[in-house]
Amino acid sequence: MRCWGIFLLGLGSLELCAQELVTAHHSYTPNGVTALLHRGFRSADDERAWVVVLALSLPLVQLRDSLWLVGIASHLLQANSLNDIGFNPRGARWEEQLVLLWQRSRWKFYGGLLHFCKHEIDNADPPDTDEPVAGYQPTKRVLILHGPFAGAQYRSGWGRGWRAVLEGRVYGFVIAQDYRVRGTDELRWQRLRGSLAVRASLVAHLGHLRSFGSVAYRLALFQAPVVVRHEYRGELGITLGALPIALFGYGEQLFDDLARPFPHPSRSFGFGLRWVGTE
Repeated sequence: MRCWGIFLLGLGSLELCAQELVTAHHSYTPNGVTALLHRGFRSADDERAWVVVLALSLPLVQLRDSLWLVGIASHLLQANSLNDIGFNPRGARWEEQLVLLWQRSRWKFYGGLLHFCKHEIDNADPPDTDEPVAGYQPTKRVLILHGPFAGAQYRSGWGRGWRAVLEGRVYGFVIAQDYRVRGTDELRWQRLRGSLAVRASLVAHLGHLRSFGSVAYRLALFQAPVVVRHEYRGELGITLGALPIALFGYGEQLFDDLARPFPHPSRSFGFGLRWVGTE
């Protein structure tokens, strides 16, 4: 498989994501906030023209000085550009997690339960127009994942303004449903059993310049027969001055972007903005 990224002002990053769980973009903290918007180009059928991610950690109970029970709610909106205003919503994903989070010095451990669902939206018209078309039949495209997960993170800093992070996560899906009207047997998501992720990132503060990057590996495991699928995403980003917003470029390759009623691989590149005010 080929792995590729985009160069954009600052340090490089490469982030590989399987099935793009919404909280793959979110940092596990008692009160963290994630906001992300990116504009993509050349995705299959333009289905990844726009992606918007919002996620919020809610501290429910502080059990000890370093032990928290945290609720996490997150949302991802996916849209193509094929209507009069260039923003045509195609799908929405919601994710809720109940997490036990332990932070101690440079280490962070967490685990809990995850519920994920993806729904088709605005599908009364065909995906490439906002005008009615005779004979068009809307399709049902709902996916559900539910199960436990666990992760660990290690942080290290050195010099003036350099920070590195190593992190691993494992997910198990005891409930997996795929209500799309079509799909190959091997990639129907009801056969999805788990996901594994390992990530390393680097952040540098050089005066008023802050640049960031990461490298990671993720896979999705399907059962009967056993099939492993991989997805790739690379980012490079930078912030300037006191603004709590990062500008980044990215490239990604997905084995199923969840936009069609059948597995639908896609590759795209683009640019975006990320809120970094709580990092």
